[in-house]
Amino acid sequence: MNTKEQILIIEDHSSLRILMGNFLGKSFKVKTTADGYEALAWMNQGNVPDIIILDINMPKLGGIEFLNNIRISGFFQDIPVVVVSGEEEGKTIEKCLEIGINGYMKKPFNPSDLQTKILTILKNKQSIKI
Repeated sequence: MNTKEQILIIEDHSSLRILMGNFLGKSFKVKTTADGYEALAWMNQGNVPDIIILDINMPKLGGIEFLNNIRISGFFQDIPVVVVSGEEEGKTIEKCLEIGINGYMKKPFNPSDLQTKILTILKNKQSIKI
């Protein structure tokens, strides 16, 4: 597959960030950041990813706060978000769903399953535009 969709990966653990970036980089343009502040700064420079992969528990600006920021934004509110987290707390997952996510995967996960979920979301997003 030789697609040009841009994925933004927000993950504070460098090994997982590198793993996801390398795996997904075979099929997509990938930007990785270590926290929500870094991601928002990159987006506010005019970068609009096609989909965001978001960890929940991060230092500085965590996933819930990042999600709140983009969902109230006129520019970023419609970007699909897949949460990838070790979080098992039902209330946290519920909160993500209330704010608006397009998918959830629990760590550890199979990178191929993540790619399949991304492709499905992007395909559905494109079919809505038509």
